[in-house]
Amino acid sequence: MAERFSQLSQLVRWTELLNVCQQWTTGKRRHLAITMAIATVLLGRSIYNLTRPPKNLRHLPAIGFFPFFNNLAIKRLSTYRIFKTMTKPLLKDGNGIFVRCDRGGWQVCVANPVAAKTLYMKTDLFPKVDMSGFDGTLFNRYVRKSNILLANGAEWKKHRKLANPAFHRSLPVKMFSSHAEHMTCVLQNQQPQQEFTVDIVKLMECVTLDSIGQAAFGFDFGATEDPFSRWKVIYDKVMNDMRSPVFGLLPILERKFLWLFPGRQKAHKTLDEFMAMFEEIIDHKRKTLCENKDQGIAESEKDLLTLMLESELRGEGNLTMDEFMGDIAIFFVAGHDTTANALAYAVYQMSLHPDIQEKARAEVNNVLCPGGDIAEDITPTLEDIKKMDYLMCVIKETLRVNPSVISLVTPRITTEDVDLAGTFIPKNTKITVNIYELHHNPQVWKDADSFDPDRFLEGGEADKLAAQGIAWSPFANGARQCIGYNFSLVQQRVLLAHMLRRYEFSLPSDSPHRHELITNNSIITAPVNLKIIFKRRF
Repeated sequence: MAERFSQLSQLVRWTELLNVCQQWTTGKRRHLAITMAIATVLLGRSIYNLTRPPKNLRHLPAIGFFPFFNNLAIKRLSTYRIFKTMTKPLLKDGNGIFVRCDRGGWQVCVANPVAAKTLYMKTDLFPKVDMSGFDGTLFNRYVRKSNILLANGAEWKKHRKLANPAFHRSLPVKMFSSHAEHMTCVLQNQQPQQEFTVDIVKLMECVTLDSIGQAAFGFDFGATEDPFSRWKVIYDKVMNDMRSPVFGLLPILERKFLWLFPGRQKAHKTLDEFMAMFEEIIDHKRKTLCENKDQGIAESEKDLLTLMLESELRGEGNLTMDEFMGDIAIFFVAGHDTTANALAYAVYQMSLHPDIQEKARAEVNNVLCPGGDIAEDITPTLEDIKKMDYLMCVIKETLRVNPSVISLVTPRITTEDVDLAGTFIPKNTKITVNIYELHHNPQVWKDADSFDPDRFLEGGEADKLAAQGIAWSPFANGARQCIGYNFSLVQQRVLLAHMLRRYEFSLPSDSPHRHELITNNSIITAPVNLKIIFKRRF
C-alpha cells in the first residue's frame, strides 16, 4: 500500500513537472514567435525605409530602388542604357533634379546647370559628406581617412596647400611624348603589319599607367611593354574590385559581413600588397630628399611626390604617412583610369567620325610640321599643344558625351534648407551632380547624344551655356575642381596628337559598338571590349 502510494505520489510529481514543462515550452514558443514577429516587422520597416525616398524628398521625381538595383547590379546595363530607360524621362519633370538611392543611401541628383553652379560654388552650404561611415570598404581603405578628395575645411586646405606647387609647375610634356614614342615602338615590334587591331582601352591603360607611375612618384610599371607585369596585374585587380556594383551600392556587406565573402577578403589582401608598395616608395623618396640626392633634375621633370615632399621640407605644410598615401592614391586613380578611358573614348569617336578625325589630324600636322613635311621624330612643346584648338574641342566633346566619371565621387550635404534652381532641398540632404545626366540633358544641350566638337568652338553652344551656369563638368568645378585637370588635358593632347600623326583609326565592320557604345556602369566608366583598327601612316 505504501509502495503504491509512493508510486502514485511520484507519478503526480512527474505529471506536475510535465505540465510545468509544457507550460514553459508553450511560453517559450510564444515568446519566440513574438520575437520573430517583431524582428520581421523591424526588418520589413528597414527595407521599406531603404527602398523608399525619405518623406522630405518625396516631392521630387525618384528612381525606384529595386529597378535601379536590378539594372545596375543584376542586368549590368551600360551607363547610357540606364540613363535612357530610367533617368532621361525624369529630367523634364524635375527641372533636372531627381532622387536616387546610391552608395550611402538616398540622395538628390542634379543635372541642371544653374543648380550645379550653386552647388559647386557654395562649399559652405554644400560641404562634402563625411565618409567615415564607410571605413573598412575597399575604396576607403585605398584612399585612407584623410585625403585631398574627401576632406573639408582646414583639413582640405592643408592637403591642397602642399599639392598646389606640384600641379602648378611646368607640365611634363617631354615625358608624355616619350611614353607616346615608346608605345609606337612597342606596337611596331608586336604588330609589324601595316594594319592591325588593338584593344584600345587596354592599350591606353598601359600607356597612361606608365606615365602616371613616373609622373606621380617616379615608378616604372613597364606596362606598355609587358601588360602582364606584376604591378600592372595587381593594380588592375585592385581597380576592378573597387568597381563592384554590389559592394558599391551595398557597402554594409563589406563593412559588417566581409567574412561571408572570401573573394572580397582576397581583394583586401591584394590592396594591402599594392599599398605596401606606395609606402615603400614614399619612404625611399623622403630619404633621398633628405640626403640631397635629387639635385640637378629639372622642375618640369620631377614627379608629384618629390614636389610635395620638397614643399614639406620648405615648411609649407606637413602630412603624415597615411595622409601622403591617401593623396598619392587619389592622384594615381584620377590620373590613370579617367585619362585612359577619355583617350579610348576619343579614339572611338574619331573612328566613328572620319571627317572629324581628318580635321584634327590636319591641325596637328599644321602645328608640328608647318613646312608640310611629315617628320617622324617630333617632340611637341607646351606652346605647340596650346595651338591645337580643334583637337581640344574634340577632347571636350568626348568628355561631354563620354565623361570618365559619371557623378561626383563623394556627394555633398546641405547645411541648411536651400532653394536650388527653384527646387526646395531640406537641410541634411545628401546631394550630388550627376555629370553624365547633366551632359546628356536634352533640356540643356541641343541634340545632346550627338558628337559635335564644334559646340566648343569660340562663341559656340558651350560658351553660351557657360554664361548661364555649369553645363560641362567632367572635372567638377569651383574650389573643389579636380586639381589635376590641366595635367590630364595636356597629356591627352600630347598622346592623341602623336597617334593622329602615326595612325588612322577605324572600327571593325562587325564591331558591337558601331551603333551604340557599350560601357560598364561604375562611377568611373569605361568601354567594354572595344577594338579599333590602326593603320600606319608612316
